[in-house]
Amino acid sequence: MKNSKLNITSSLVSLLKNGDRNAYKTIFDAYYKRLYVFALKYVEDSYMAEEIVENVLFILWQKRHKMGDIDNLKSYLYAMVRNTSLDYLKNQKKFERYDKEKHDSIHFMEQFIIEEETHAILFQALESLPSKCRKVFELSCIEGVKYADIAEDLQISLNTVKSQRARAIELLRIHLKNYPLFQILLASL
Repeated sequence: MKNSKLNITSSLVSLLKNGDRNAYKTIFDAYYKRLYVFALKYVEDSYMAEEIVENVLFILWQKRHKMGDIDNLKSYLYAMVRNTSLDYLKNQKKFERYDKEKHDSIHFMEQFIIEEETHAILFQALESLPSKCRKVFELSCIEGVKYADIAEDLQISLNTVKSQRARAIELLRIHLKNYPLFQILLASL
């Protein structure tokens, strides 16, 4: 799965370098929200976070011909946003007031990125479930609703709730087979 994502990303970067607007749009759509949240953690200003991300993505387009080989587009974009955010803070003389221990620690940012990516993987897996399975799984495993209450709310039998929950877990195991942490979590359900 990781190799196919790498190939897709390297293909997008190649297309971007050749001026393909659809590749740029795909990159923009895939990363804008994530980068916005990341910038917001630094600058704590939604307007400025939007500006930073839009500028970074615009620069990506503008300098596409000068881009060297990018091994990891996501890391490249996060680094650009981090550097641009820190430059903004320095220019605004907010850098001195900036709580370095809270916001600028490498551990904090790495943890934030890992958490954000983990949520993205989980939501993508949940989206792949059939709607009834997903609803039962969310109610049962995420919200902690009892089987009997789910059966009543969805107007299905108790056995259907149990079978849909089991089916959802099995489908998630298949979808998340390359993620050991999720396998452990699913086994505990």
